[in-house]
Amino acid sequence: MMTTYQPPISPVTRRCVSVLLALALVLLAGCSSIRLVYGHLDWWMDRNLNKYLDLDGPQKALLQQRVDEFHRWHRQTQLPRYADYFEKLAKEVDDPDHSPQRLRQIEQEVDTFWQSSVVMLSDLMLPILVQLDNAQIEQLAENIQEEREDSLKKWEKSKRKREKEFRKQAERWLGDLTDEQDAMIDRQLASTTFDPKRRDAQRQQWSEAFLATLRSKPEGYLQQLREMLINPQSLWSPEYRKMQDQLRAQGRQLASEILGSATPEQRQHLKSSLLEYAADFRHLAAQAH
Repeated sequence: MMTTYQPPISPVTRRCVSVLLALALVLLAGCSSIRLVYGHLDWWMDRNLNKYLDLDGPQKALLQQRVDEFHRWHRQTQLPRYADYFEKLAKEVDDPDHSPQRLRQIEQEVDTFWQSSVVMLSDLMLPILVQLDNAQIEQLAENIQEEREDSLKKWEKSKRKREKEFRKQAERWLGDLTDEQDAMIDRQLASTTFDPKRRDAQRQQWSEAFLATLRSKPEGYLQQLREMLINPQSLWSPEYRKMQDQLRAQGRQLASEILGSATPEQRQHLKSSLLEYAADFRHLAAQAH
């Protein structure tokens, strides 16, 4: 529940899925915020996908249709899963097993939620992508490159901001942190092995491979494009994979230490937060789209 990075995903689907999962996995403060923002999710997704894709009239209509379909699917099928899972986690708050091994199980379970949305969104968007003409593909290439450059600049300039955000997430779940827990976070941030330039190089490799396939349309290209959208890890270098594995291991170790040091008040805060979010997910799932 306290992480230092987002799961890897292709740039084309990152904007909409990352916000969706951030909402669904509670990276916003307060249940009222989730209800308010989730209600505008289809508008947000449509707006941000149009930043990447220079679509004509019929294509825009199809995009809106697919975004609505995704939002409806997510509300009806995924939010109840999140509610069930948060209620399950609430029952485990007082469990003494906060080991990195147990947290890895939770991480893998959350990954399945993320991947379900990635697969669904990719399958809905792919028919639009393959309709793009040469000019639209080149515009897509420029937009992906611009997003990469902006992301790299923001990462390099926002180290202090990331530190504050990490603490904010921890406090959101546990309430006020102890001095000991603050020191744990300081040690974690000081030892983080993440290299934004290596991430950018990996994202460039992915985008070049995806765009080349979209342009040339070789035999079996639809399956190739789909695989790159839902499994960008297939193009990872061994060095990048090692860095991601280290990040996950560091995050699990820190979460294990903090949860192991949690006070009774913090455990109650965590349990209450999980149940409140579960109730929010159920409320949203019951609403008509």
